[in-house]
Amino acid sequence: MKRAYYELRRVVFVMGAVILSPFIYFFISYRKPRASDDKPIRILIIPHLTRIGDLMCATPVFRAIKEEYPDAQVAVLVAGRLEGLLRNNRSVDEIIIYRHFDLWGTIKKIRSGNFDWSFSLSGTSISSVISFLSLIPSRTKITRRPRPFSEFLTDWTANYHTRYEYHTYLPRRYLDMLKFIGIESPREEKELGISPEGERKAKIHSFDVGISVSAGNKIKEWGDFKFLELARKIKEKYSARVVFIGSKNEEERLRKLVGGEFAVVCDFNLEEISSMLKRLKLFIAVDTGLIHMAHALKVPLIDIIGPVDSREQSPSDEYSIRVLPSLGIKPSCFAFEKPGGKAESKKAIESIKVEDVERAVDKLLKE
Repeated sequence: MKRAYYELRRVVFVMGAVILSPFIYFFISYRKPRASDDKPIRILIIPHLTRIGDLMCATPVFRAIKEEYPDAQVAVLVAGRLEGLLRNNRSVDEIIIYRHFDLWGTIKKIRSGNFDWSFSLSGTSISSVISFLSLIPSRTKITRRPRPFSEFLTDWTANYHTRYEYHTYLPRRYLDMLKFIGIESPREEKELGISPEGERKAKIHSFDVGISVSAGNKIKEWGDFKFLELARKIKEKYSARVVFIGSKNEEERLRKLVGGEFAVVCDFNLEEISSMLKRLKLFIAVDTGLIHMAHALKVPLIDIIGPVDSREQSPSDEYSIRVLPSLGIKPSCFAFEKPGGKAESKKAIESIKVEDVERAVDKLLKE
């Protein structure tokens, strides 16, 4: 019932924006973008509000703005649970917490910031309406075809658009949006801050290989016992110190799995975990948020892709190896598109054997 109530409120906001648009445009006309040097430009970034990986893929945008306009004030709108990811990011000046239960309060908070530009990286209807009702003069959003009707209905609220072609590298498209403020060909490297408390806690740990077994989306999970078998092979072959990393909620699951055979670390929160990751010689996980965090820290990593479309967000450079499903199995999990059936996802993840990941481990550790 509560979810249905919040969805209804979203619809009301969208329809309200449509009905009141003439008045809103009138008020926006009085908020011209800053042009003088004594008033730094203020920019609001709206990534996907709740996904760790999507937020990490948006961090090159923050850095690119700061490199081109050091005095610019960059604010990011995110759900409260992701705040720790941005708290130590040197390219972010302000974090605004999105409160789905208080949309009008969120809009008033943004409006008080007198932003000149907004960039809706997710392109969702609610992010478009938030920028519009916040009276931001220059509003940019990502668009796609096909898309939900709610997004089609709110495209008009943005005065700049960038088209996303499905199955292409999404961070590159995010950066392309910055051409509207004169930023061309920015670097694609992700950025992640380090917390003092995380550094203090991480000093007592010394591990070579980190493993994370879970994913926010269960259809991506490879299987706990496959990870355990892999850990045993790594320990035997390389005499490596292996640690299983998880959240506090996963501690019982991990300790039951390893039975004291390997270390388990679950006492780092989202703000602190970067200090743990950066000390590793290798990190292994399915395609999930921690993979993108390790990538930002240039930690050698193995990304067990499973059903994920590897062309859209997955790391691909000298630090990374993507372990793909067997030939002929197509991806069924996407950044924007509706996912395929569970049977397709299961087939993709189960086709990846322990030996496949072991070969990737050999390649990275030997190098």
